[in-house]
Amino acid sequence: MIKQHRQRFISGFQAFRGSTLRRLRSTPSYFFLIWRWSTWIYALIIILGIDQDYKTKAVYATTVYLLIITFIQTIIVTLYAPALHMLFPLRKSRQAQLDNDETDILPPIARTQNPYWDIAVYGLDVIICGLVIYYSGPFANAPNFGVSSPFYRYGMSTIFAAALAYQYRGGLAAALGFELFVVLGILVPAPGSPTNPPYHPNVIDIMASVCDAPIIAILTGYIANLLKGLTNSKRTLQQNARAIQDSARRETYLRSIMETIVRLSQEKQQMLQKSIEQTRQGGHFHAVILALPPDLEEEEVVHTLPTYLEATITGYKITAESKKILDEVLRTGQIYRRGFSQHDDTTRLYLPFLKNGRVHMILGAENKQILSSRDEIFLTTVGTQLLVALENSHLAEQTVQLASAAERGRLARELHDGVAQLVYMLSLNAETCAAQAQRIIEASEEDAELITPLAERIEKLVKITKQALWETRTYMFTLKPLMSGNTTLTQMLANQLQEFETISGLATHLEVVGSEEEMGEEPQLSQRKAQIGAAIFRIVQEALTNAYKHAKASNIHVRITITANSYIVEISDDGHGLSRTRERGELQRTYSGYGLQGMSERAQELEGTLEICQSEEGGVRVRISLPKQARVGHTK
Repeated sequence: MIKQHRQRFISGFQAFRGSTLRRLRSTPSYFFLIWRWSTWIYALIIILGIDQDYKTKAVYATTVYLLIITFIQTIIVTLYAPALHMLFPLRKSRQAQLDNDETDILPPIARTQNPYWDIAVYGLDVIICGLVIYYSGPFANAPNFGVSSPFYRYGMSTIFAAALAYQYRGGLAAALGFELFVVLGILVPAPGSPTNPPYHPNVIDIMASVCDAPIIAILTGYIANLLKGLTNSKRTLQQNARAIQDSARRETYLRSIMETIVRLSQEKQQMLQKSIEQTRQGGHFHAVILALPPDLEEEEVVHTLPTYLEATITGYKITAESKKILDEVLRTGQIYRRGFSQHDDTTRLYLPFLKNGRVHMILGAENKQILSSRDEIFLTTVGTQLLVALENSHLAEQTVQLASAAERGRLARELHDGVAQLVYMLSLNAETCAAQAQRIIEASEEDAELITPLAERIEKLVKITKQALWETRTYMFTLKPLMSGNTTLTQMLANQLQEFETISGLATHLEVVGSEEEMGEEPQLSQRKAQIGAAIFRIVQEALTNAYKHAKASNIHVRITITANSYIVEISDDGHGLSRTRERGELQRTYSGYGLQGMSERAQELEGTLEICQSEEGGVRVRISLPKQARVGHTK
């Protein structure tokens, strides 16, 4: 405890010693305290130095009592003097300290937010000093009021107190109250005043007692006004100098942030972390937080706490309350400001940055000092730059994606107009040859023995060309967009099955349960739907290919069930099933291309499930279930 108080004294003394403005503001307060203590000691010396026989014992005892009363009064005033609080800083809130720093000059006696209470305190000081003057007047032979009192100079300090606190109006009001007690001593002599011979007031004594107070009030008020003007001028100069330095520092860091954005534009995570660290240094903040909500075009927006980046000074911790504030700003889209409170000496400012009515970024700052409008402008400028940088990066990525999609579309057209047409013609010619060979076998038994081996090879060639055509079509669909425009998932599957049936000759059936119109989907879920459609198309494509190449199936049934929360697709065939492929390795080889692992990975990427089992018809049943909406925080 002693060490703590010692540290407070040292910090307070250093603060007082190190600031010219603080010393200037404190001068009237210390002058008042020195004057009051000096005049009290003067009265003490006078009273103790006079023989008791010089005056009656009753008057002398009264002055001793007054001496004790004024001593207690002086101690109380000293303890509550703001200048003393400055030298011995007490445990006060940060806001109270800042309020004291904004005071023009430190008043001799502490002032509150209640003006009536302040008037009562200063008025009580005037009354006590006036009564002391009145009752100690008979201590001298003549006059028995005013200047003859050993407390006359002590009482003048109440005029100093009021004038230094309220300038002319306060000083003159205190002087008027002080003079009323002097006049009271003239008109009604205090107890103990000499009666034999009685004292007769004269003009010199009256003028000396009455004129001192207003003159002192006017001079003190004039000095107080001069000090106020001087402190205001000096404060203005200091504020202007700090503002210039602050603006220069902020401009320097803004340039540094721009350089960071340009230099690290390809490394978004590093760019953001470096930028908020420079923002913290540029604004002299204790902490800066950057929150990035989920991508509105890729994820469903759920108003929960987003992930965030932070930059703090050493020893400062981000609390759970800060995270709650981020959640509130994300949910409301409103600026959050909070100053000092009784239980928290941290100020907070969180700025949301919106686009199309939605929060795309939150930039917040926390500090142990008041966050001003300049801080808000600085954060707004930095946040705008970062948001533009992120948007530019997103646009660059979209440009690359669009260029890639255009190139894939060109390759798909080349396959369709080139290789696919050649394979299709080859397939038609093979089927024609097969039909011609079959007719020769049926027409001539002599040639049948020779033609039959050739017909079998041609049949194999027909099957191979159909598989080649299906593979080519698969590559085309891999390259080009699967769902474009107003194409629905049901339409996509219907087109896929129709083309497969045309190429393979296998019977296919599509059953749809539910309706896509019942989803009530929002525009931000369009990309999610496209991803689901692509995954379903690839998995169904893999299942159809394997049913055609390996399962020896003749019928394939596809059932899609659309619920409020998910898509469920089942592909069943009537082939030989899993009886010949019980071993895991054999099952893996059964699925070409991505195979079982590729199908499972596609489902897992979208938080879905994949099951492969024996169907009721004896063939294989593939079942996939994909949720319509991604979980919050899921990363692909």
